[in-house]
Amino acid sequence: MTKLTPQQLAKVQGHLLRNGSGDALLSELVDHLACEIEHYVWIGLPFESALDKVLMDANAIAVRHLSETYRCELTLSDEQLQQASLDDIVFEFRNKAYGAYDLRQAYRRNLGNALMMGLGMVLLLMSLMNGIGTKNWSYLSTTGLMWITGLLGVTLALGRWFHQHVQDKYRTAE
Repeated sequence: MTKLTPQQLAKVQGHLLRNGSGDALLSELVDHLACEIEHYVWIGLPFESALDKVLMDANAIAVRHLSETYRCELTLSDEQLQQASLDDIVFEFRNKAYGAYDLRQAYRRNLGNALMMGLGMVLLLMSLMNGIGTKNWSYLSTTGLMWITGLLGVTLALGRWFHQHVQDKYRTAE
């Protein structure tokens, strides 16, 4: 199946804009209509005939109805908006299922784990280098306390990551 050219997509987009489609849903409607046009072109209609056939169904009333329906379903109510996070507001008219929403939700936790892991590794490396350099090792010295603190930091970060990974796996399985 051949894809529409940018000029052909511009014609579809121009039609939607003339018929009152808003910016929030314009890309979704263009994609939908482009798929329909590509289907008609695939079965043998020339582009202009396929475009006319699809645009006849996508008149101003149909586009307005689709825009209002999607806007009602995708827009947060006033109560939801007051309780919503910044991520919910940013992803209001977007698909949350493809992964970016989940990544943004987990950003703080992942950043904390990475910071804890990094600091722990630095402490482990510093204490190891100091122990090798002085050829004297004691857990009761500053070097030994740095080693224990680094080891605890790395272990805690790995434990938190593993726990979250298992929770996410069970959540997707349900």
